[in-house]
Amino acid sequence: MEKLSGIKDEFQAGRFLFGIMVLFLASSFALSLLPLEWFEFFYAFLSLEALKLAGLSGHIELGEPVLIYLSAFTVPIGISYLCTGLLELALVWASVASSFGIEARKRAIGIAAGTAAIVVLNTARITASVLIIRFFGLDAGEFSHDILFRLFLVVTIAGFYYAWFAWATREKKSEKFGKKKNG
Repeated sequence: MEKLSGIKDEFQAGRFLFGIMVLFLASSFALSLLPLEWFEFFYAFLSLEALKLAGLSGHIELGEPVLIYLSAFTVPIGISYLCTGLLELALVWASVASSFGIEARKRAIGIAAGTAAIVVLNTARITASVLIIRFFGLDAGEFSHDILFRLFLVVTIAGFYYAWFAWATREKKSEKFGKKKNG
């Protein structure tokens, strides 16, 4: 009986990983059909608005990459593909959508919440990197940018998925425990 359960678990894990792979490729392809500049401009705009709240002024120049010119800097800040969080977005969408044992409504909520979390955290990451450059210099900015980028990857992908999965399965687990106690 345990061997059968182990095979079932392996099949579920394989199905999950295969789903992530297929849906990640599909999501990445779908996102690639849209102009990259749209995403770069979106984050440049949100970041510039956040920087204005911190007292910095500037403007955006469209191009590849999209550039943010700040009055406090002599060179522009480039918002490129890696700044957009598209990789993280496609991976979060794929992992949430591939959680086949969870009802579709909760997966849709997870995809929407993951998108919102990525937008908020990514904007905060870009804004924090610029502010660190402004107040602590380029060396500190480069170092913190690398740290914040890696931290952003872990938090948005693994951290979000963990939190979403715990939420999505919470009711299911409590129902199981309730049945065991009563049954």
